[in-house]
Parts: sequence; C-alpha cells; structure tokens
Amino acid sequence: MCLLSRNTVVIFLAREYNLGMGKKKKAKESALLSLYRRSPVTNNILIDIALDKYLDFFHEWDNATFRKRDINPGLAEFLDICSEDIPMNRQFDINFHIKNISSDLEKEKLIIASYSNYYNALKKLEDRKVKRITRYSIILFIIALGFIFLYILSNAKAQGQLLPRVLLEGLIIGGWVFMWEALHMLFFDILEPFKRKRELERFLRAKITFSSEIEKGD
Repeated sequence: MCLLSRNTVVIFLAREYNLGMGKKKKAKESALLSLYRRSPVTNNILIDIALDKYLDFFHEWDNATFRKRDINPGLAEFLDICSEDIPMNRQFDINFHIKNISSDLEKEKLIIASYSNYYNALKKLEDRKVKRITRYSIILFIIALGFIFLYILSNAKAQGQLLPRVLLEGLIIGGWVFMWEALHMLFFDILEPFKRKRELERFLRAKITFSSEIEKGD
C-alpha cells in the first residue's frame, strides 16, 4: 500500500509538472502570436513589414547594382529584433507589404536576390570567424603540448638545480595557460559565432512574400 501511494504521488506530481509546462508553453505561444501572425501558407511565424515603396528595402547610400545592394540598416536591425523575439526552434517567414503601389515582379525578384546575397555574405563572415577561432585554438593547443612535453623531457635532467627548476616551472605554467586559452576559445568563444550562424541560416530559410494594394479615394 505504501508503494502504491508513493507511485500515485509521483504520477500526480508528473501530471502537475506537465500541466504547468503546458500552460507556460501556451502562454509563450499566445505572447508570440500577439506580436506576429501565422503564415496562411506555411503556418510559420510571419514577420510583416510595410514599405512605402520597393526602394525602401535597399540602403539609400549604396551605389551598387540592386542585386548586390545592402539592405536598409534600419530594416536589417528590425529583422534582427524580430528574430530575437522568435524562439530558435521556430521558423519564420517575411511578408513585405508595399503601400499604394501595384505589384512589380521584377523588383520583387531583385529584393529576394539582394536579401539572399546579404545574409549569405553575413553567414560567410561567421564561417570565417569559426574557422579562425578553431585554427587559433589548435595552434595554442599544440604550443601547450610542446611546453608540457619539454617539461616532461627536461624534468629528469634538472637534478634539483635552482635555475633549471625555475625554467621548468615556467614551462609547465606556460603549457597550462596555453592549454586553458585553447579550450576557452574552442568551447566558449566559438559559441557566439555558432549562434549567429544558426540565426542567419534561419533568415536564409525564410520564405519571402509580397503584398500590395492601392487605396481608392473617396
């Protein structure tokens, strides 16, 4: 009877925990859907952006061709803020609503190409950061192993002499310092570029759509 009672308590607590987690999940979902709507096509979270004209998408001081032109900095910052609002396990799409302008398929294609080029370029920068951190950490790790190996090799020859012992202690301390720095770079410094890469990959997976309407006068 005692065992049955304990099992009942465990089951009850598990149910309460699941109910609590379910309520929290629903609350987070409700908060998210109070800011964004769902895409009727993909069911993903939809970021709606209103533009006065197609050219508002681009950086106004960038003289490159439209396909290679950067995104408007204010728009890019806004998209980053929206991305931070949306959990990483949720995909989002983007809809650009153009005010009082009829649909222009050519300009829409240019915007999609520019969007893709922009975020691919940012992703390449993060890829280079990851490679650079990995390369430096490997170099530091090899230096650390070299110091430790020299310490082990020379330790037997020191024979209690003061100066060699001081140098040996310097080797082992230097070895551990380089080792720690290598591990810190590999397991901590690399986290931020990895996180940013995931964000940029989500941007690149986003489906870009357009809507437009021309307001009729009274």
